[in-house]
Amino acid sequence: MNKHTVNSGTFVGPMQGRPRPPRGVRSRRAAPISLFCVAVATLGGCDKRQPAPALVPVVVKVLAPEKVAVSRRFSGSIEPLQTTSLAFKLAGTVQSLYRLPRLDRDVQVGDTLAKGTVIAELEEGDLLRAKTGAEARVAQLEARATTAKETLTIATRNLERFDNSVGSVSKVARDEADTRRVAAAGEVEAAEHALANARVQLDQAIDDYRNRRLVVPFDHATVAEKKIEPGERKAAHEVAFRLIDISTLHVNFGVPDTMIGAPAIDPSPAERVCLGQKLVITADAFEGRVLEGTVTKIAPEADSTTRTFLTQLTLVNPELDGQCLLRPGMIVSVVVGARFAREALLLPMTAIHQGRSESELMVYEVVSESGRDVVKTRRVSLGGVFNNQVEVLAQGSDVCPGSRIAVTTGERLTDGMHVHSMPESTDSAMSLPEAK
Repeated sequence: MNKHTVNSGTFVGPMQGRPRPPRGVRSRRAAPISLFCVAVATLGGCDKRQPAPALVPVVVKVLAPEKVAVSRRFSGSIEPLQTTSLAFKLAGTVQSLYRLPRLDRDVQVGDTLAKGTVIAELEEGDLLRAKTGAEARVAQLEARATTAKETLTIATRNLERFDNSVGSVSKVARDEADTRRVAAAGEVEAAEHALANARVQLDQAIDDYRNRRLVVPFDHATVAEKKIEPGERKAAHEVAFRLIDISTLHVNFGVPDTMIGAPAIDPSPAERVCLGQKLVITADAFEGRVLEGTVTKIAPEADSTTRTFLTQLTLVNPELDGQCLLRPGMIVSVVVGARFAREALLLPMTAIHQGRSESELMVYEVVSESGRDVVKTRRVSLGGVFNNQVEVLAQGSDVCPGSRIAVTTGERLTDGMHVHSMPESTDSAMSLPEAK
C-alpha cells in the first residue's frame, strides 16, 4: 500500500512528491484565464443578437379640404337642326345630278351644299311640250275672248240705236238686235271661262316644268341619304335625297321633375334646369373637349314610359379640319351643375379598410412615437365618390384636416406597425364631377 506522509508542508502521494505552487502565485495565473473566458463569452453573445426589422414603406396623404364639383350627368342624343326629304312632284327620267366643281363628280352622301343649288334634274322633253301647248292654248283663248268682247260692243250699240229711233224701227228688228247682244254676251262669258281654265293649265305646266329640278331649300345642307342616279326613272313623290343641317345641333335628354325649375328661385341651382341656361357637354369620342349648349326647350309633359321631361339644348357645331365635330346619332354627356363647387376631405379608395365589423370602416393614420412613424387605426365615416376618391365626413370620423393617412402600401398593415412614410407624388386637389 502507498503511504501518505505529511512532512514540513510537503505532500507525498501519487504525484510522487511534486511540489504545489504557493497560493499567491496560483491566483495570479488564474486571473488572465478568467478574463479571456469572459471576453469569449461576451463576443459569442453579440453574434447571437437579431437585427432590427425593416420599416414598411407607405405613401402618406395629408388630409386637407379640396374643391369638388357637385353635378349630375345625363346621356343625350344629337339631332340635326333641320332635316328634309326631296322628291319630284311628277314622274320622269333623271337627266343629271349636281356635280361638285372641285371634285368633278356627282353629288354624294356627306357633301354640303348651299341654298338654291339644283341637286337633280329630270328630262325636259315632255314637260316643255306641255308647257308650250298650254301657252298656245291661252293665246288662242285670249284672241277668242277679245273678239267676243268686240262683237258684244257692236251688238250693244245697235240695240241702243234701235231704242233711240222712235217709230222708224219695227219691233221685229229691235228684237233681233237684242238677241245678237245676248248671244255676244254669252260668247264673251264662255271665252273668258275657257281662258281661265287654260291659264290654270298653263300655270300647272309651268310649275311642272320648274319642278323637274330639285333645289336645296336651306344653307349648310348635308346629304344624309341618296336614292337617285342619272338615267333612272323616278315615280312622283318618290324620295330622292334626304338633307340635314348639322351646322347647328340639338342635344335631347330627359330630366326628372325634381330638376325642372329656375335657378333664381331654387336654392340649389346645381340641381335645376331652366330655359336659357348654359350646360356643359362632353363626348367620349372627343375626350378632353368641353362644349356648351343653351337650353331652348323643355317639354310641357313627361314621357309616359320614362317619366322624364324631354329637354333640348342648342349649340353651334364646332369644326375640326374643315369637318363638323359632332354628328347626329352620337351619344354625349350633359353635365348639370358642374360649376357649383364645395370643399371636402378626400381619400383614395385604397386608403379605406374594413373595420372590426361589417358596418365599420377605418384608415391607418401615421403618427410619431419616440421619433419613429407608426400606424394607428382610425374609424371613418364616408360620403360620396368623386373621381375614384371618397369623401371623409367630419361627423363620425376620428381623423381631421392635417391627419397623415397611409393611402398605399405593398404589405398588410397592423395597428402599431413601424413604417417609413413617403409623400404623395401626384396632386389630387382637383376632382371631376360626380358621375351618377
